[in-house]
Amino acid sequence: MSIIAHLKNLTRNSAIYTFSTFLQRALGFVMLPFYTDARYIESTSSFGRYVLIYTFIAFMNVVYLYGLDTALMRFLFLGRHERKDLYKTAFTALLVNSFLVSVIVYLSAPRLAVLLFGDPEYSFFIKVSAGILFFDTMTNLPFILLRAEEKAVQYTAFRVARFGLELVLNVFFVLYLHQGVKGILYANLSAAAINWVALWPLQFNWLKGKFSKAGLIDLLKFGLPMLPNGLAYLVIEVSDKYLMSWLLDMDTVGMYGANYKFGSLLLLLVTAFRTAWMPFFLKVAGEPEAKRIYSKVLTLFTLVAVIIIVSAGMFSAEIQKIPLPGNRTLIGAKYWPGVSIIPIILTSYLFYGWYVNFMVGIYIEKKSQWMIVFTGLGAVVNVLSNLYLMPRFGMMGAAFATLFSYMVLAFSIGWANHRFYPVPYEYSKLLLLLIYLTLMLLVWYFIPLGFLAKLILIPLSFSYFFLFRLVRRQDFRMVLRR
Repeated sequence: MSIIAHLKNLTRNSAIYTFSTFLQRALGFVMLPFYTDARYIESTSSFGRYVLIYTFIAFMNVVYLYGLDTALMRFLFLGRHERKDLYKTAFTALLVNSFLVSVIVYLSAPRLAVLLFGDPEYSFFIKVSAGILFFDTMTNLPFILLRAEEKAVQYTAFRVARFGLELVLNVFFVLYLHQGVKGILYANLSAAAINWVALWPLQFNWLKGKFSKAGLIDLLKFGLPMLPNGLAYLVIEVSDKYLMSWLLDMDTVGMYGANYKFGSLLLLLVTAFRTAWMPFFLKVAGEPEAKRIYSKVLTLFTLVAVIIIVSAGMFSAEIQKIPLPGNRTLIGAKYWPGVSIIPIILTSYLFYGWYVNFMVGIYIEKKSQWMIVFTGLGAVVNVLSNLYLMPRFGMMGAAFATLFSYMVLAFSIGWANHRFYPVPYEYSKLLLLLIYLTLMLLVWYFIPLGFLAKLILIPLSFSYFFLFRLVRRQDFRMVLRR
């Protein structure tokens, strides 16, 4: 298969996964005008507690999976075990672990509530999260099957159904019953349980395999080193919210969380790309032109990410203030002062995308034990930067701490990838794209521009890509033919 054919396949699957991932995470965006409306969640501090409980869920998700999902994906493609036996083994291991950890979390809820919120009154949040984590962990496996078989449309159909169900339940619990943060958790738990039941038929045939002790050992050898790596990554992703509740206040957590959610728009693209990328690069790993394909993918990803950052970042203030029915805006007015963090958060996820791209050598060469080094460095930089910058610069300090940690994450794994599995990346083009992005961010932060001026400047600035031959006309024609 030619490079262009491979890129078309990756682009097609990434586009489908982008849509499904957007829907998977879009609930927070769709409901944001209501979550930031005092009629439904009464204060920024209450929204801050919503941010913290989902920070906890994100962190614990890594503990529940302990790298087995990543290991299963790898060995379904490059393993020596019968695939059904491998799936049955992973399913059994995750089921036992998820049940035991959920029981521990439920029984420890009062202590965890004190640790997370400073008040045992919120132990109910922890108890509900234990159920959400159990069901979401067990639905992870059938989605891996759909990814491994490249059934992107079926994958998306289930994501769409989950989104629609959870949206309806949010409307019921939050808007109709006025249950606030509890209502969000009720809706999530109900949707997760129903989704788990709906996905069962996909697993019937795969669960006919036998439990394999040797398969479990291989899964754990590859997956367990991912656990500290995953925890370190979560430190990068969520520690700012937790530290902010201690170093600043819960109102700031709420304001930061609402704007961070908008700034994580690029994370949707990266997550969708990662969903398609892993099975893709494993599948083409044995082909002669694999490294050239990986190089072109990184350049195209960076180009698309830079365009999104510049476009969304420049108009972030205007987008926040879009009027909606019911005398509300896209984000409540009391959250607007946090808009300045959005371009920095968007840029942070560009470097996360690089990190995802550079994983290729680590997976192919089975160097997963090195992952903790990269994420560990990023986590240390994140915590130290937050401790130093947050008391001095508030939310902006936290945003820059996120950016610094993702840069460290990307460049450290990039160095290792070059050492283990050198890929001829287009470094000059990548540098030119970063220069363009830096110039546009400087314009946004230091030169006040009106809406019309931005509307003219951004399309004009794209001529930079043609001036330095970062984009060719045939690239556009190739995209349009897809």
